[in-house]
Amino acid sequence: MRKLNKPKVLSTKFKEWEEELELSGNPHPVYNSSTHRFYKDIVANLLNIQDGLCAYTEIRLCDKGIVNDDNWKNGKFTVNDFEFKGQLDHFDPSLKTEKAWLWNNFYVVDSDVNTKVKRDKEVDLILDPGSEGYYENNYLDYSCSSHYFIAKSNLSQSEKERVNNMINVLGLNYGPIKEIRRRFLSDKFKMIEFGLENLETIIIDEFPTAFRICVEKDN
Repeated sequence: MRKLNKPKVLSTKFKEWEEELELSGNPHPVYNSSTHRFYKDIVANLLNIQDGLCAYTEIRLCDKGIVNDDNWKNGKFTVNDFEFKGQLDHFDPSLKTEKAWLWNNFYVVDSDVNTKVKRDKEVDLILDPGSEGYYENNYLDYSCSSHYFIAKSNLSQSEKERVNNMINVLGLNYGPIKEIRRRFLSDKFKMIEFGLENLETIIIDEFPTAFRICVEKDN
């Protein structure tokens, strides 16, 4: 789970609306998901930042080309037939009632992770991928043999517990995705081992954090 560049705002019409809403001091309108006029813009902006991947598990949700910077005009996303997997998630679900449209609380994530794993569980900002203080190298390690994420060994015991809890909450080791990740990475490393690709030419369009950690451990 990589650090995400949340300050990159392409959906400027939405952001202006959100900032005015915040300045008013009033509760946000009820979250009505895909029926909201800015829903598509929010999702497309997030998927642009996320390279078309789930913000947490890094499984692919859409072709990153469809959400590139060229498909925006005057602060609006211009693609009409926009197809993607996943759902818009409120990172901290406790904010959904009063602050339902906070930009900094939104990510696009795998639907099963959102509805079956994370749901409305309490979160710890230690693994908020868009926060200023988050950087994956400081918190996450990856077992390249068992294909699961774990807390870094150099963290304090309390930090390890917090990170491992959030690894579970965010579904980083959710069984079906873990298996897809295992097969994806195994195939990529076999291609490198057999000389069909190398680290400069191979395309890693899913699970880049796990791949990078495994490469660094092997060098």
